[in-house]
Amino acid sequence: MAANRVEGTPENYSQLYCSGRENAKIWFFGAPLDRTTTYLKGTSKGPKAIRDAMIQTEEYDIRTDSNILDTGLFDLGDIALVDGKETESVREKTADILRNGKTPLMFGGEHSVTLGVVQAIKNSGCDFKVVSFDAHADLRDTFEFDRNNHACVMRRIADELGKDGIMEIGIRSTAEEEKIFSDRMVFRYQLRDNFEVAKKKLLDFVKGASVYITVDMDCLDPGIAPGVGTPEPDGLLYHEVYELMKVLKNAKKIVGMDIVELRPLPDNNVTEMTASKLLFETIAQLKDRI
Repeated sequence: MAANRVEGTPENYSQLYCSGRENAKIWFFGAPLDRTTTYLKGTSKGPKAIRDAMIQTEEYDIRTDSNILDTGLFDLGDIALVDGKETESVREKTADILRNGKTPLMFGGEHSVTLGVVQAIKNSGCDFKVVSFDAHADLRDTFEFDRNNHACVMRRIADELGKDGIMEIGIRSTAEEEKIFSDRMVFRYQLRDNFEVAKKKLLDFVKGASVYITVDMDCLDPGIAPGVGTPEPDGLLYHEVYELMKVLKNAKKIVGMDIVELRPLPDNNVTEMTASKLLFETIAQLKDRI
């Protein structure tokens, strides 16, 4: 159990992670969207599940001998999502965070919510790249007659940043139309065949750049992260994702991050605990770039 836990029902999670709103470098919010989920519904419950797991995660990091309290997180709560205008709602919330000089962190919700954050960062004048950890390419131009489907989010981001502005890690499921983006992907089999060569591809992409990180929890193997909207066999292992996150220390700056597609399961909290631990360890590793 996290040593800094506040007794009772934790309605104000920000009390757990920093001494005050202004002292925190990271402001986080939930975007509980489950509009275009195409397989297993329930991602709208992801933000609360991650918060609950954060309470049970030690804020002290063994490997870096650091404490996330030194970086600080402040919880802005969940945003209200207007049907059909979800991207605008996320974009406005992110823009407010950026105006306050803070780093945005978002908990989804389905992956489509990432687009609003990316648009807000772009609109702020920042030149940046996106690194996506995912099982699926999400690069369809349209899916189920919807260009803003969660299966299209990285295509929309590529529209915003250009093809060379994205890199996808852990991909093991693509549609044939997505082959045109194959040079922007590090496939799961490539990581297994030669992890160091795959790491080098990521390093070359992020070195000296400002970077936004989006983590779809189905990037991980369903054996260790079963609570997702679209589970895919043969996923990444935790230590592989951790080692890849360490590569991002070579970025100039981390301009934001999200964790999406978490679908909590009854009586099985493994996925949200994995998400929380990965979040804390990522912050610890990248604290000098936040």
